[in-house]
Amino acid sequence: MLQDGLAHLATYLVHITPGLILCLLWFALTPKAQAGLRIAILLLTFILLRDAMTPTGLWALDGQVRIGFIDNPLMLAALGLMSLGLIAVLQQLAPELLALVVWRKGHFATGLALGLLAGCAIGLPLRLYQGGGFSGFNLWLGGLLLLAYGGNALEEVLFRGVLQGYLEQHGSALRAALGSALAFAACHVFLAFTVTQAGWPVLVFTLLEGVACALIRLRYGVIPAIAAHGTVILLIAQPF
Repeated sequence: MLQDGLAHLATYLVHITPGLILCLLWFALTPKAQAGLRIAILLLTFILLRDAMTPTGLWALDGQVRIGFIDNPLMLAALGLMSLGLIAVLQQLAPELLALVVWRKGHFATGLALGLLAGCAIGLPLRLYQGGGFSGFNLWLGGLLLLAYGGNALEEVLFRGVLQGYLEQHGSALRAALGSALAFAACHVFLAFTVTQAGWPVLVFTLLEGVACALIRLRYGVIPAIAAHGTVILLIAQPF
């Protein structure tokens, strides 16, 4: 398991390194005053990191929005931890952008509960429609827990944290939420139609999920949005 995981990780790193270096150099050369462009570069970098998971065999996606992850819990855990590490790196490289992140607001316990409930409301019906069952806790599910919440923490920090926080400085909070939701869905177009050919169901799903997470972030902050997003992925993911 360890050897297989390291082999997949090495392949993944080989795929992302050239683009990652270019994006980092572009980001470093972009003046801090151009916050909007710097955010766009971060989103582009994230798309690179996410979409490279498909050709390297780390995950698969089909037209029924079935998400299959590699049947290697160590690899899943590594990806989740890498995502959390990238948030820490961003804090060092661009603290002015991470300052836009509203981690929590309002009543935290209520927001967290609402996030988990929203995740179940989206993910559970889809899982039942797909005909997937549920099994007890195992090593793969343990790795998936780290990936679902840790990996999607990075995505939520970028879209609901940095982007939505930036948009709130230039318009109403509701408009910012809808803008981040549309950006979230739009950033799945390449994945839906080119990388996987899964098509329109992916865009509809990501728009619905994006709106739910954006509205939760609007009222309760990024952490409850992470809970919602991670729960959806946890419920609909399957090993392959």
